[in-house]
Amino acid sequence: MVKNCSLCFFFLFSFFFLASDAHRSKWFCKMNADLILERHNDLRLKHNAKPLLWSSQLEKSAKDETSLIESNPDCIVTTKHLNTNYFTLSKYSEMDTAVNMWYEGINDYDFELGPILKGENVFEFTRVVWKSAQHIGCAVACCKNRGVLLCKYDSYTNKPGHFADDVGTIDTMFAWDGTSAEIGNVGKEEINAE
Repeated sequence: MVKNCSLCFFFLFSFFFLASDAHRSKWFCKMNADLILERHNDLRLKHNAKPLLWSSQLEKSAKDETSLIESNPDCIVTTKHLNTNYFTLSKYSEMDTAVNMWYEGINDYDFELGPILKGENVFEFTRVVWKSAQHIGCAVACCKNRGVLLCKYDSYTNKPGHFADDVGTIDTMFAWDGTSAEIGNVGKEEINAE
């Protein structure tokens, strides 16, 4: 009897595990335009860039490109297009992780000199916050065990000679000096007086 219960428990556990894994694999292929747009605009706000609007035309262009990516069974991106950010998804990825990772390029960006390090992560960051960009459209390519999220921007992002105008520094409202969270200059005198 105990052996039969153990066997039933094993099959039941396996069923739920596989069902949850199947649900999870569908999750990473589901495009969440609202989440992507909201995350972009939250980050753009820090740099005094106007919010992006969703473009069905850019979304269609992104979907056309994802169709090409899906023609490769492993979702390999063979050619990267201008004004486009790419992020490889696994079935355990969260959609907003992509935008957060693109924004991490801020760590390699010099606001006085521009993109000295010309790594892709720097250009992904600058595309997210590029001030003259007004629209975005994204799509997801989905393959067996992975996918690719790509977002297209309407402006000629990363145009040489335009970084100073189009990549704003972080607004002081969002700055943190390491000792206290500041909102603008409010309370700065009290903090320095201590």
